[in-house]
Amino acid sequence: MGLRLGRHNFTRVVYDSASDVLYATLPGTETVRREETPEEDVWLFDHEDRFIGVRVLEPRRRWQADGAVWISLPSGERERAAGVEAALAGGG
Repeated sequence: MGLRLGRHNFTRVVYDSASDVLYATLPGTETVRREETPEEDVWLFDHEDRFIGVRVLEPRRRWQADGAVWISLPSGERERAAGVEAALAGGG
């Protein structure tokens, strides 16, 4: 299972159903900086300032309301997150 945002593919995905929060990162990376997205999600960056993941708030609510979860990337594009439905089905 993974989460794809445009050209980014995050293969470590954890969904916390109790909190309705989805964490998607690259394996073997460590987050050292966080930045809020326009949607109030959180971008995650490593020590070299590379975009390594995202923390998605209320993905289930957003999926149920809109049939999709849209997330802005640090580069400015707004992408539909692919793999959200599978993460929600398998989470928590």
